[in-house]
Amino acid sequence: MIALVFAALLAAPRAPRAAPQPSRPAQAPQTLSDAELRHRVDTYLNVLDRPIPAARWQEIGERAAPLLEAVIANQNEFPSRRAMAVDALAAAAPARARQLLGKVARDEAQPSVVRVAAVHGAAALLDRDQAVQELGPVLRGARSAGMRAEAADVLSQKGAGCAEVRDQAAREKLEHRAAFDRSLKRCRE
Repeated sequence: MIALVFAALLAAPRAPRAAPQPSRPAQAPQTLSDAELRHRVDTYLNVLDRPIPAARWQEIGERAAPLLEAVIANQNEFPSRRAMAVDALAAAAPARARQLLGKVARDEAQPSVVRVAAVHGAAALLDRDQAVQELGPVLRGARSAGMRAEAADVLSQKGAGCAEVRDQAAREKLEHRAAFDRSLKRCRE
């Protein structure tokens, strides 16, 4: 008997479902007040479990740049938050990021995670020649072999500075040379 009731329920025609209502569109960044903009930037930078897509930062645009630059410069902020601000600046205000990222990447006083974010941001935004100019000093002079290898990797991805990458790899201590293998392979291709 119960089986018949279930069969009847399954066979009964259903009313059409209403189309899902689109979620309320986010407020356009141009219409955000300064307080709302600051709140949005802080909210995005406080997300720990997943990065905010670049498109969201691009929607906010140039208005976020001063807020993000302040986070990047603030030594009291967590390095991970500062690194997220570097990524966000590259997406939201590429022109301003181009002026800042090379300096951050070369600054030995910055935490490694912030410098790595700056190296990757510079690689994404700069053309070949600018990348060599801004990241060459990191490749040649960073105290950390890991940072030198990171710069080599980025330069080799851009097809730039391969002669410098090979020269630096040859100067590295034997225990650090393996970190340059991927870059050297890319430079041979």
